[in-house]
Amino acid sequence: MEFKRKRYLTTFVLLALYLSLIETLIPKPFPWMKLGLANIASIIALEKFDEKMALEILLLRILIQGMMLGTMFSPSFIISLISGGASTLLTILLFRYRKNLSLIAICISGAFIHNLVQLVVVYFLLFRNISIISKSIFIFIWGFLFMGCISGVITGYICERLQFRRKRG
Repeated sequence: MEFKRKRYLTTFVLLALYLSLIETLIPKPFPWMKLGLANIASIIALEKFDEKMALEILLLRILIQGMMLGTMFSPSFIISLISGGASTLLTILLFRYRKNLSLIAICISGAFIHNLVQLVVVYFLLFRNISIISKSIFIFIWGFLFMGCISGVITGYICERLQFRRKRG
């Protein structure tokens, strides 16, 4: 059974890495904006397996990407790790109410928290000495959070269409 679990974990990590790579080919308004397609692998793991596997997928994907891109322990690595961790933990929490929540609602919440935490971490890592009290900054923040929600809708819709259901028993 352990071998089968490791095989699925490896498959999901590779899927997350491939989806993340595919995302780099999609045109976006800002270079750092992504749809979050790599999260599909974690959502599938939550539906089919457990919370531990979803966290392992996230951590392994971020570590492997950091090694492959040479960004290990850089600000982008830290931002990805913290915001990805926060959104995955929220997603895990919301999955406990899966009977009452759609995957779209769960993915929207996860994407919103990911972007919110990302903005907070970016501020403290890079811009803590700069005043952010301006109309332009607030418009950017709300636009960024809104785009995260749109990304959550897209990711959740894809996951809903896959129609994965948790194994019974």
